[in-house]
Amino acid sequence: MASQQFSSQLQEEVICPICTDFLQDPVTIDCGHNFCNRCITRIGEASGSFFKCPLCNSSVNKTFRPNWLLVNLVKKIQAMSASEEQPERDELKCQRHGEKLYYFCEHSGNFLCVMCCESEDHRTHNDSLIEEAAQKYQVKIQSQVEILQQTEKEIVQKKEQGEWKINDFMNHVNFERIKILGEFRHLQQVLEEEKNFLLSRLHWLEQEGTEQRKLFMASMELQLTTLKKLIDSLKVKQQMLPSQLLEDIRVILHRSEEFQFLSPTLIPPHLEKKLSEAKSRHDSIIENMKKFEDNLQANGKKDKNRFLKGMNEKDKQNWCLLEKNNPESSFPTRRDETIKPGPSNPYPATPTHALFGAPFAGEAAPSTSLLAGSRETYVEVPGNGAGSFGAEITERFKVVLTPVTLDSASAHPDLILSQDLKTVTLALHFPRRSEEPANPKCFYPFRCVLGFPGISSGCQAWEAELQGRERGGCLVGVASELVSRRGCLLVEPLAGLWTLRITSIGCEALTDGGTRENLPIRPKKVGIFVDHARGEIIFFDSTTSKHIYTFHASFAGQIFPFFQLLYPGTRISLSP
Repeated sequence: MASQQFSSQLQEEVICPICTDFLQDPVTIDCGHNFCNRCITRIGEASGSFFKCPLCNSSVNKTFRPNWLLVNLVKKIQAMSASEEQPERDELKCQRHGEKLYYFCEHSGNFLCVMCCESEDHRTHNDSLIEEAAQKYQVKIQSQVEILQQTEKEIVQKKEQGEWKINDFMNHVNFERIKILGEFRHLQQVLEEEKNFLLSRLHWLEQEGTEQRKLFMASMELQLTTLKKLIDSLKVKQQMLPSQLLEDIRVILHRSEEFQFLSPTLIPPHLEKKLSEAKSRHDSIIENMKKFEDNLQANGKKDKNRFLKGMNEKDKQNWCLLEKNNPESSFPTRRDETIKPGPSNPYPATPTHALFGAPFAGEAAPSTSLLAGSRETYVEVPGNGAGSFGAEITERFKVVLTPVTLDSASAHPDLILSQDLKTVTLALHFPRRSEEPANPKCFYPFRCVLGFPGISSGCQAWEAELQGRERGGCLVGVASELVSRRGCLLVEPLAGLWTLRITSIGCEALTDGGTRENLPIRPKKVGIFVDHARGEIIFFDSTTSKHIYTFHASFAGQIFPFFQLLYPGTRISLSP
């Protein structure tokens, strides 16, 4: 007992008053008090050349002297304390009374022996047995763990919701960006076609004018030659003797008297009319383009001022820098719907109308007049809304249900196909930008895949179940065999794609001109019925048998089931 008390007293002498632990690298200051070198240095850093001693408040210099005697003393006391406490590791003892510790003080947080509990210091405190206190705090700890786990769960949900919302925002931004680029390219294409026609017309008029000039010059030259011969013959007669002059004179004079100048037509009336029509058309176009230019510039200036009005200086600087280094000129342009990568959205551009790109190797380029220009080829007719699916169509659907598998040769490299080729998944994590595959039949850069077999006649039907977080997002429908698989992809009936866009937000039919028709339904499982002869693609909800939408079209060749996965985690399963 006495040994423990002596050891405790010695320990108090080598305790740092600042950190209340054994002195580490002890130093002595001017007033004679000892501290850890690190503790007293930290206090001295906040003042000038002198500072106050934490114990006696004396003004001391910032020069400290190492106390080597205390260094050795601390080591010995620590060793002695360790040897004294070694036998009592299994049984806690009260340092004050030497008794076994049985209680825990809720007020001070200390362990107590029986004598401590009866002392004046702890008589009014709430003391309990150590085991009981431990159980009580176990319950509190468990409760706190559950609260923190629930908070963690809420934060994770908020994070996921935030990611989806940001991704959706980025998708809308990408869609608007490519839509405006597409509209300007489309306008440029229309202007280019009109310019080519106008120039071709002028070229034709020029050729006709050149031909008319040749005829005019030939006629004039012929008449001048004839007239010159007549003049020459008369001059020759003038120089002859009377007898010679009178020989054949009547014939020569008659010939000269009969000569008449035939004035050829300079410009035929029909060419004059064509030129007049061309000039009128040109004046009209120039006037309309001038009006359009003035209106576009005026509205554009107002819109830009409105856009910049709510910005702070930092946002304006970022805007000016972005406008200066704008890379948009390298983007593909036409009416389109694509998915593009972004900081929070690494896959190329979210579902928006995409563009036509180059055909895959070995395949002729799709005819623009066939896919984009011939509006009679692909005519979209909306359905009658989400009503009941007719019994006749239902029976036909059941009869023509056809096993459909996924065509692995057409699948984008980021898509994961099941072994039975019935399920396709867009993984949650994949490379930011996949390398372009060597296989020319593979879709790239958009994450698409075709189904098999194709449809060239008769009827065929299948079902696609949408899975993933909040069912993900995808395009489901059919595609013409003429659709390009490389570069950009125009998702509309005119381009040979008849699809629905289904996301957590809702369901839309992608129609001509880059437009979307909102549909009052969000199906989990979609049935697709195709009647090739009648040109019908019918979509309905396989769960409720409600009609969703119907396309009417004239198919140019074979068509195939088509799927495009928009968001990571999206999965599509086919049946039967």
